[in-house]
Parts: sequence; C-alpha cells; structure tokens
Amino acid sequence: MKQSRGTKREQLLEVARKLFLKFGTKRVTVEEICKESNVSKVTFYKHFENKTAIIKAIRDDMMESGFSKFDEISLKDLPFVEKIKLMSKWRVEFLSNIQGEFLDDVLVMEDFKNEFMVRFIDNIKQAQTNGEIRKEISPELIWLVTEKMREVTIEGEWKNAFEDYATYQDQIRTIFFFGMLTDENR
Repeated sequence: MKQSRGTKREQLLEVARKLFLKFGTKRVTVEEICKESNVSKVTFYKHFENKTAIIKAIRDDMMESGFSKFDEISLKDLPFVEKIKLMSKWRVEFLSNIQGEFLDDVLVMEDFKNEFMVRFIDNIKQAQTNGEIRKEISPELIWLVTEKMREVTIEGEWKNAFEDYATYQDQIRTIFFFGMLTDENR
C-alpha cells in the first residue's frame, strides 16, 4: 500500500529533526536524510526545495510549539513570578533536548525575533498592569537587556561561568526578573 504525501513528509521531518539534533544542520546531507527515511531524493524534493527548506520547516514547527507554550503560560491565572519560573523551566527542558550546532542554529532565528518581542513586551505590560512589575521600568528596556543576555547565550560566554544551561538560566531569572518585581511580589 502506497503512503500518502503527508506521511512521507512527516517521516522526512522526523528523521531530519533527529539527525540535526544529533549532528547539527551543517553536517547532515539530503542524502543522509533520504537514506535514514528510506525515501528517494526525488521524494524528498517533492516535499522540500532543499535542505534549507526542511530546516526551516523544523524550525517553524519548534517555534510554533514554543510560542504556544509561551502563550499558554502567559494566560495562566498565576502570579508573574510563577509564570517566569514556568517559562524558565520550560525553556531549559526545551533547550536541553537540543545539542551543539543545532542549538546555535535555533538560537539565531532572527525571523522570529520580532514576533517574540511583541509577545514578550505585551507580557511585561500585562504584569505591570497587574502590579507585578514596576511600572517605572520600560518594557522596551527590559526587552533590550533580554536581547543582550540572548547574545551572551548565543556567543557561549555563559559557559565560562556555569557548568550547565539550567543553572545559568536560573541565575539569570533570579538577578534579572526578580529585580523588576514590585516589593509585594518578590
């Protein structure tokens, strides 16, 4: 029985995701994806224009999943401190499943930066409206500082001070976010 196009596409995506997570995007070839998926290159090219297109599809799926989780946590009826803890925990779990080069590829996704910025700033403004974050702190400044911290993460400078990503994220959350909270929310 012949499989549908969607099934082959999903098979290619799953195999490519596993290979990219293990070896990084630069080291994996279309040929390896096809061989591991047990599909021909012709089938691959029916679904994806090139390797960049399958990387983008995987990245888009990961980002949509991430945005969904961010939104789910943002909408919870919890104090901002608890939301930050949940977001940090989720981020550590999410990124702990990503290794080496693929982590670097994922963290440099500029095309999603603007969408995340809007969601992030809206989340900060809501916390200010709720009296959880100091109103005198500009949400845009919070975003700029967060972006600088992202650069430290991308450049790997954090590895000089911390043995693991979870500890690094926990300390960032403590020093950065808790300093923004109103006194009654600390």
